[in-house]
Amino acid sequence: MELPIGGFQKQSLIDYPGHISAVVFTRGCNFRCAYCHNPELVLPELIVNTKRIDTGYALGWISNNRDLLDAVVITGGEPTLHSSLYGFISVVKEYGLSVKLDTNGSNPQVLSRLLGEKLVDYVAMDIKAPLVLLKYKKIVGGRFNSALLGKVEESIKIIINSGAEYEFRTTLDATLGINDIKGILPAISGKYYLQPLRSSGKIPSGRVSHLTKEALGGILLKQTGHVSISLRE
Repeated sequence: MELPIGGFQKQSLIDYPGHISAVVFTRGCNFRCAYCHNPELVLPELIVNTKRIDTGYALGWISNNRDLLDAVVITGGEPTLHSSLYGFISVVKEYGLSVKLDTNGSNPQVLSRLLGEKLVDYVAMDIKAPLVLLKYKKIVGGRFNSALLGKVEESIKIIINSGAEYEFRTTLDATLGINDIKGILPAISGKYYLQPLRSSGKIPSGRVSHLTKEALGGILLKQTGHVSISLRE
């Protein structure tokens, strides 16, 4: 059981709400988001230059320091691409720790199994755009197709009906406007976070949204019967 780990943060106070967590970053992703914050874990030409962290080392550190942790967060890349994810999480659960999974929702069968077997306690799913093929492709790239869109829609339903804690979140790419955010709301429920995109050396400045906190004011005040919207600053 060798999970392809490209990054390992030993302690975080912000990645799992209310928990002290270790954060495991897996390598590889089936999306190509233009604003990707971790391209070195996504693009094959960059992955080859990223040091792979031994699974045994990561699990050993987590085991030896479990009294200092509440949870392990698994993010990426896209963790659900790897069949070894089940075994890795099973070991973490044996340590008595909670597990948070970050996902793009492209593998509903994996999500269904993990949630059905109570291996994941909290899911954070990225919703890139309204659930319209052309809107999604603008952000995640040409590989995205109608079959993947259907899987994203299925994952949303699985998460909502799972009984686990969850959140949905959207990164405010420049291609998204207020109406796009509103277009996402009917498909989701629960906690929904809007995440500003900050230009950096990794991210093209042209992707940064014009939607300021003030511009979002109206929608942030809108607490619908099924969605609670917040701006994550």
